[in-house]
Amino acid sequence: MTKPPRLPVALAELKALSAGDGGAIAESILRGDFTDWWGEDHSLERSRLVQAQLIGTASNRLRALDVRIESSDLSGSDFDESSFTRVVFHECRLSGAVFTRCSFRDVLFSGCRLNQANFAMSETSTVMFEDTDLRESDFYAANLSGTRFFDCNLSGAQFSKATTTGVRFHGSTLTDIKGGQALAGAVIESSQVLPVALAVLADLGIRVDDERDPPVPTARKGRRGQGPPAG
Repeated sequence: MTKPPRLPVALAELKALSAGDGGAIAESILRGDFTDWWGEDHSLERSRLVQAQLIGTASNRLRALDVRIESSDLSGSDFDESSFTRVVFHECRLSGAVFTRCSFRDVLFSGCRLNQANFAMSETSTVMFEDTDLRESDFYAANLSGTRFFDCNLSGAQFSKATTTGVRFHGSTLTDIKGGQALAGAVIESSQVLPVALAVLADLGIRVDDERDPPVPTARKGRRGQGPPAG
């Protein structure tokens, strides 16, 4: 179970960021479009984003602590090398977002769109994805130990070289996932055995073919009107 954000009772409404903010936002509530005001090396603490927009922003090295983000659009944003501690993403659009080399601790993604998101080489601790679209997402070389993927769509997701010890996938779609061998140590339910087995076989280069003795391909014949090749 993830720990919820520790938020104050009252939050100040923040309309826009200014140069005087120094990239630090605390005990505030953000609504509306902040795409043009956002930047790198920001810190966000004890705050909420509600129906906010940060589409395609460069948000590298964001430090988010005790934050709740609701019904917001962060599609295509780049959070490379950011840290998230006690953060909730609820019903957010995060399609194509970049979370490479990030640190996640006590983070919940609930009812979000994370298709084609990139979590490569990230570290997670007490993280849960529930009822979330993760189609074609990338977890290459990520340390996912103990992460929960409950009732998610992980079709076509990439897990090559990931660490998945103790990861639980209950209720999730695992069709056509990549890097099946990396799921060593994970926990699945009985209905997921076939898609996971196919992913492992594909990783090993084993092809499933029910035809016992397929015909040997014959040499192509010469064009019409031509005789056999000269000896």
